[in-house]
Amino acid sequence: MKHHLAALAALSFSLLPGFAMAETSGASRPLMTVTGRATLEAAPDFASISIGVTNKAPTTAAAIDATSAAAGKIATSAIAFGIAPRDIQTSYVALQPAYKSVRDPNGNMEPRPDGYVASNSVVVRVRDLAKLGGFLRSVVDGGANQIGGISFELADPGKLERDALAAAVKDARRQAEVIAGAAGVRIERIESINAGGSYRPMPRPAPMSARAARADVPVQPGSLEVSSEIQMTFSFEPAQ
Repeated sequence: MKHHLAALAALSFSLLPGFAMAETSGASRPLMTVTGRATLEAAPDFASISIGVTNKAPTTAAAIDATSAAAGKIATSAIAFGIAPRDIQTSYVALQPAYKSVRDPNGNMEPRPDGYVASNSVVVRVRDLAKLGGFLRSVVDGGANQIGGISFELADPGKLERDALAAAVKDARRQAEVIAGAAGVRIERIESINAGGSYRPMPRPAPMSARAARADVPVQPGSLEVSSEIQMTFSFEPAQ
């Protein structure tokens, strides 16, 4: 393949992680493709908690009544902690027969009706994370016996994604400038940009048991990460 720039005829570039050198067929200038990456962290703005109540009773009415009363206490406790009604949402309601295994006269085990089980789950968003530990204790003291987990999230994840993307562009440009400077050439212009996208891990639940929540509840929000990747192709020319 002929180089149209005589000053670059003697240059030889190796493929290294994160960038590549190439000259397209018929192009008037060599090209350099660089992969920029960036990872940013931010403290979460709120927590989503799945809180549930399950009760067993001889009749459907008794099971539903007991569960509904406990679920109502969850909402009451949430409002008492300053949580807005829009941040309290019922996510699951169920009523089903319960069974127990009984040995029949022939010695075989078979299921027999054993009352009913009612369940009710509520998802609550706690925006004041300083109140999270106290809220968890209050709902368990009020009758909640299931806590599915805590997910820490961002109110505006798009902002962190945009910031990470901008940082990835700067990283690609910085790499290109270092490579060009070491090779004795100068970046001429950007030929193409291909955004690889942002990668935001799903909030990871922090499992908790109702028994643990009855005591002091230490809650550590930690931080959330967003990673972005972008490919940029530059053309270059001899340094002047």
